[in-house]
Amino acid sequence: MGTNLDKQIGARLKHLRIKAGYTQAQLAEKVGCETSTIAHCEIGKNRISLTLLDNIANVLKVEIYKFFISHEPETDEKTVKSINELLKTLNRTQLGLIYDTISNILDLTNVEK
Repeated sequence: MGTNLDKQIGARLKHLRIKAGYTQAQLAEKVGCETSTIAHCEIGKNRISLTLLDNIANVLKVEIYKFFISHEPETDEKTVKSINELLKTLNRTQLGLIYDTISNILDLTNVEK
C-alpha cells in the first residue's frame, strides 16, 4: 500500500479529474495508460510517476503544483502573511529546505512560460 503522500496526491488527482469532468477511463485514454492505473493512483495504492503526473496535469489543464496542495490560497495578502508567520517558527535547516524548494518551483514555473 502507498504512503500518506501517495494518498494525498491521489485524492487531489481525483478531485481535479472530477472538477475537469473526466471519468477515470476518459482520463486514462487521454494520457495513454490503463484505467486501473488511474484508479490505483487515486486511492494511493500506486505511486504516481512524475511523468504520468505531468501528462495528467496537461490533460486536466492544471499546473502540476496543484497535486501537492490541499487547498487554493485564499488571497495573496493573507497567504503571504500566513507564510511569514510559518517561516518565523522554522530552524535554519528547515529554512534552507524551504528556500531550495521555492527556488526549484520558481525555476520550473519560469521554464513553462
